[in-house]
Amino acid sequence: MEKSGQCTVIVNPTSGRERAPKYIPLLHSVLSKRFEDITIKLTEKPGDATHFAEIAAKKGHDIICMGGDGTINETINGMVPVGGKSAFGFIPFGTVNDLARALHIPRSPKGAIRMLETAVKTNIDVGKINDRYFINVVAAGLLSEAVGEVTIKEKTLFGSLAYFMKGMQVLNRQKSYHFRIEEDDGTVIQVSSPLIAAMLTDSAGSFRNLIPPEDRNKGVIKLCLFHDFEWLLAIRQAPKLLAGIQMGPDFVTVVSLKKAHISIDENDVLWTNVDGDKGPKFPIDLEILPACLPVFVPKDARDDTVHFPHFFNSVAPHIHFPWNENEELLQKDKTTQESSEPSETEEK
Repeated sequence: MEKSGQCTVIVNPTSGRERAPKYIPLLHSVLSKRFEDITIKLTEKPGDATHFAEIAAKKGHDIICMGGDGTINETINGMVPVGGKSAFGFIPFGTVNDLARALHIPRSPKGAIRMLETAVKTNIDVGKINDRYFINVVAAGLLSEAVGEVTIKEKTLFGSLAYFMKGMQVLNRQKSYHFRIEEDDGTVIQVSSPLIAAMLTDSAGSFRNLIPPEDRNKGVIKLCLFHDFEWLLAIRQAPKLLAGIQMGPDFVTVVSLKKAHISIDENDVLWTNVDGDKGPKFPIDLEILPACLPVFVPKDARDDTVHFPHFFNSVAPHIHFPWNENEELLQKDKTTQESSEPSETEEK
């Protein structure tokens, strides 16, 4: 491969339990095969990644970051406002790494680094919430707040399952908010929901069954409006969530939008979670920026990364839930009963 251009590498030295700096030599070795000049920047405090990315983007450098969701989000917020042609790449060091899953990027540091040697560029959508950018999801509600409270120790022990466990713990404390969604075309949607999620990818908390994967990068935000998490319904849906089976309309309603203003009752206070970190409180403005960010992805993308929900993919179609069988029996009895009832003509 012929060398061309310059690259800035942004490293969060605390990522991956402070393992990220150990991979700098390997990363430099791989990138030196693509770029004529490489600059390495280490973050020391929040906001550094955004600052470094903005400077690099203005110089036209491609930008690679090593870190978790927070570092990735900071880097994006430095690049997108510049509006240049700089390409973005990242070495995931987070617990869940939803963006890596969605783009089929290896989630092991060595795998992601070696992928960059032959990586190609593709353009992906970026979302905007107020004056801030996001690349995966904006969520709001009790479950979203609970997920934000997952500790590093819990992430280490349970991985993505820690988010599911934390969410189940707070179901009995759920509160529904009255959301007013005003789309740019004048459409108004009013709904009560305990949780909403504006998604750009098909993966959130490592669970990839909230929206179909083919809906990613379609120039729209997929706004998931979850229904009341009644205990029985939640228990019934939990195995489906873990098994990777697509959630049905009795669990979540999905609305496609390009630009919208979302507000709640003025007496309520609700904060958002943006790509895993605390975001602005309501009201909020959401907007999609279609295909605005060039990203390095595998040359031959294969969805061969194994994670908990996908462990069940091969057996999911064969899973039979006892409550489904009961529902089928009840429906059958209802149909039989209706067919056996005399018609009005027969009664006369």
